Amino acid sequence: MYDRPHPFAFPDMPDEAIVAIDDFLSDFHTRFQNYYFAQLHRYYHDEHEENDPFPQLTLPLFDPIYDPPF
Repeated sequence: MYDRPHPFAFPDMPDEAIVAIDDFLSDFHTRFQNYYFAQLHRYYHDEHEENDPFPQLTLPLFDPIYDPPF
């Protein structure tokens, strides 16, 4: 039976390589979010509306018993 290696078992690398990979990932993440901002915003905004754990309740503008409309 084949045991797959752990996906986050990082090998030892020189400091320069670690810094280069970190810079690349940070730059990639920033550029990705800047390029796809509208789609990310739309997705998370729509998802939040559908699954809002604290929906805002609408309040009546007046109470017909204590505040007649005229």
